[in-house]
Amino acid sequence: MVRTLLWGEMVRYYDILLDFDFKPDSVDRFIDELAFKMCFISENFGITFVSAKVRETGKGIHIYLKAHSVDELNPIDIVILQFALGSDFKRELFNYRRVRGYIENKKVPKGWNVLFKVKVKRDKGKVIYVSEEKETVLSKQIEKKLIKKYLEKLRGE
Repeated sequence: MVRTLLWGEMVRYYDILLDFDFKPDSVDRFIDELAFKMCFISENFGITFVSAKVRETGKGIHIYLKAHSVDELNPIDIVILQFALGSDFKRELFNYRRVRGYIENKKVPKGWNVLFKVKVKRDKGKVIYVSEEKETVLSKQIEKKLIKKYLEKLRGE
């Protein structure tokens, strides 16, 4: 059961960052499946997704979700949400390794949850650009439809 906001209680906002190392064959199916997962999380955990920014990369897409929650989310909660929404499993396991000290009341490293806007590699001292995030037809299409589809599913449409 989802807890409702009490009078005077603050809503907390969180960044949920998703990394997909593929470009969807069917954009509509990809959006539908992601919106389904977002809706499940909302209905069962009281987290509401309010916006999405999408960028295409050389290998896939990055999705920046803004969400709010009545209950405070800790860094491990964020990693679990990102994993549940389908973000690259290697990225989320590395994120978990970065934040697992939270369980032992250790400080979480600043900037632990990041998506790289530019990917570079070094070769014999030279910096070579591998890829960078871009706003494209694909990213605009997903960005335009994702929150709309999520809200439709949330309302039972």
